[in-house]
Amino acid sequence: MILTVHINKEVPGVYLARACLGSTEVSEAETYQGIEAAIRGEALRAEGCADFVNFTYGGMSTGTFPVQEVPAKATDLADRLVYLNAQMHEIDEQRRFGGA
Repeated sequence: MILTVHINKEVPGVYLARACLGSTEVSEAETYQGIEAAIRGEALRAEGCADFVNFTYGGMSTGTFPVQEVPAKATDLADRLVYLNAQMHEIDEQRRFGGA
């Protein structure tokens, strides 16, 4: 089973994580202090009920990983999501102002 966890920034320092199978939410949404904490926490919650997990933030995705590998990779995955969002924002700005 592949679980998708959607992470949304509610306010600075408060991130809401929702675990879904397809479009169906499968557990209570949980709040965390950051993206890294959300990734690590949700991976630990998913152990035993999901084989793989994918995280999304701001429309970008980590890709799919075995759930057991994620806690050790949480920092790298969070950094990747932030980087991808920054790249997307930069591309959008360039397009909006005629740079690309």
